[in-house]
Amino acid sequence: METTRRGRRDSPPRWVTACFTLGGLLLAVQVLTLLPAVRSRIGERWPGQAAVTDVLYLLPPLLVVGRVLPGRAGPAGRERAGWLLLGCGLLMYAAGNAYWITFVQDLDPEPYVTPADPMWLALYPCFCAALLLVLRSRVPNVGAATWLDGLIASACAAAFASLPFLGAMAVDPAAPPVAVLVNLAYPVADVVLAGCLVGAWAVAGWRTERMWLLLCVGMTLFTVADGLDVLELFGTDVADEWAEPLWGMGLLAISGAAWSTDSAPKRQRVTRAWAAVSLPGVLACACLGLLLFGEWRRDAQLPHATSLLASIAIAAALLRMLLTVRSVESLADARREARTDDLTDLPNRRLFVERLDRELKDRDELAPMGLALIDLDRFKEVNDSFGHHVGDRLLQLVGARLAETMGQDVVLARLGGDEFGVIMPAADTAAAHQIITGALAALRHPFQLDETALHVDASIGIAVFPCDGTDRPTLLRRADVAMYCAKATHGGFAFAVSGQHDEQSLQRLTTLEEFRTGLQRDELLLHYQPQTDLGSGRVIGVEALVRWDHPVRGLVYPDNFLPIAEDAGLMNQVTGQVLELALEQVGGWRRSGLDLTVAVNLAMADMQDVSFPLRVVDALRRHRLPAEALHLEITEGMLMKDTARAQELLTVLRALGIKLAVDDYGTGYSSLAYLHGLPVDDLKLDRAFVGHCDTDPRSAAIVESTVNLAHSLGMRMIAEGVENEAVLHLLTGYGCDVGQGYFIARPQNPDSLTPWLHRQAALGSLR
Repeated sequence: METTRRGRRDSPPRWVTACFTLGGLLLAVQVLTLLPAVRSRIGERWPGQAAVTDVLYLLPPLLVVGRVLPGRAGPAGRERAGWLLLGCGLLMYAAGNAYWITFVQDLDPEPYVTPADPMWLALYPCFCAALLLVLRSRVPNVGAATWLDGLIASACAAAFASLPFLGAMAVDPAAPPVAVLVNLAYPVADVVLAGCLVGAWAVAGWRTERMWLLLCVGMTLFTVADGLDVLELFGTDVADEWAEPLWGMGLLAISGAAWSTDSAPKRQRVTRAWAAVSLPGVLACACLGLLLFGEWRRDAQLPHATSLLASIAIAAALLRMLLTVRSVESLADARREARTDDLTDLPNRRLFVERLDRELKDRDELAPMGLALIDLDRFKEVNDSFGHHVGDRLLQLVGARLAETMGQDVVLARLGGDEFGVIMPAADTAAAHQIITGALAALRHPFQLDETALHVDASIGIAVFPCDGTDRPTLLRRADVAMYCAKATHGGFAFAVSGQHDEQSLQRLTTLEEFRTGLQRDELLLHYQPQTDLGSGRVIGVEALVRWDHPVRGLVYPDNFLPIAEDAGLMNQVTGQVLELALEQVGGWRRSGLDLTVAVNLAMADMQDVSFPLRVVDALRRHRLPAEALHLEITEGMLMKDTARAQELLTVLRALGIKLAVDDYGTGYSSLAYLHGLPVDDLKLDRAFVGHCDTDPRSAAIVESTVNLAHSLGMRMIAEGVENEAVLHLLTGYGCDVGQGYFIARPQNPDSLTPWLHRQAALGSLR
């Protein structure tokens, strides 16, 4: 239904169809009178010829103006103004024709200049201005190259049009100056109109839809008819009887263009593109041929205006050629930049994938090929410790060293971040092993950056065609799995394997990708295990324990995802989300009357993050909590990896008023030296000792001595793993400050734990 209504709305009204039909009939009558047999019967002039001519010249302007009348569904903006201007010019032309037929045609001799001349001449600027307005409406964005195409076409058309028009011009010595100017204005206007017409068509992209064809054909016919009349005026023997029918056909075609509403068919776009490339060159060659012809025929020298216009077309063509060369160079640069990494100037992921697909296409299975993925170890620590500018410089040096080591036959690309890809054409397992071993050895030499020597290690996964796969996804997946195997075993590099090991690695990759998605969807949640003051029995705080609420697998415990997250550099995000959840929950408990603290575990990545203290302060401020409400725990192993950095971070956090604890104490290389120097408040003795202190005398001795050590250093002692009443009594007897474990309470979600906390608070009040 909608299509039908739209079709009826876009079709011309009946009066327009009637006018076109009448115009066609009148044209047919005029052309018929040109036939010798008809002319012999009706004479040189037939009685109704003037009336036919008057109607024929009056119809087109009425049709054009009718297209843009207010309230009609027609063009808008510049195009509407263009058609209105053209309609006004046609009305002026019709008025001039009517004046000529009525008052001048029968005068003898005819005057040199009449009032009809300015009316006729007014059509030419209206033509050109209307053409420009319609062009700007239909083609709003025009570049320099397109304007040059228009200049080439315009100058070429004007040059060829000037040959008959300007070459036949002659000045009557007896004519007054005004008459000379007026009579010279007609051929000059025809030349300008011809140039504007062809130039506008070129700027429009040599469009072939109905509107442009009718407009170009109409203006061309009108110009030809006008030229025939001009040539007759200057004494040239031409068929002047054809001028009026050509004028009529041209004007009707122009009015038909005004009523045309179609757009360019898609199938013509390729043709127009071909024309846009070839036609400017063809036109320039035609102008060059015209100049050569004029030089060869010295007896028929070209008019100066013709030579000038042809020279302009050739010069514009040369400039257009320069622009084309620059465009091709820019396109090549853009193509190269789109496939080059900005930082390292190595091929990027896009080029890497394209090259890999090209290598694999129709590859013989007897022709092996190696593929490797390289991931720098602990690169995030470099960014966090020294800044991203140092990290970027390190990547540049790594890329340059790898490229130098691997040679020209190997394709090395930066895939993103600190990951590189390597394509080793014609490399079997042995050759790939040799190439990667050399690259790994080169990477392990220190890099000198800002007076700092940085040591870099990498994890490299290798897959070989065809034994590890014959298509791009399989090879990349196998190499990725092998890379994570190398990272887990700290072996430097690993080859792709099949079987159970491959399935386990694939499962690890799947878990990692699902965990990344889970972080974005806020799938982490916290369970809380209470911590009790062993002297009073009062619950004084909770430890936040992270869980992953997997949409399919359900509740996933940290041992199954935190190691993967740490290898992937996601622990900063994990700590951030845990911190937000813990502070939000403890804030709610405090507002409900439960004066609790919450303990959150730090990761190695947090210790390397120089902005971590600011993040903690901002979180406390947003949740309106005092600094003493938060306890941060750092493991003994993390302390031993980077004691200096740990000392610096803990000093800043301690100065902010945040309580600090050494977690899992006793499981590593416990050193009194580092323990004495660290600004910590609590020691958390590992459950491995606490859980057996009621049955193992050695464990009991360790627990008791550790309690005494903590107290002598001015620290609280927190015991994990309180699993039964006997352990609880022993810890109390040793003077242990705080205990947590299943005997006191299991880790629970907030909904389950909150009622228990309120009951314990009520019992504490009774005690």
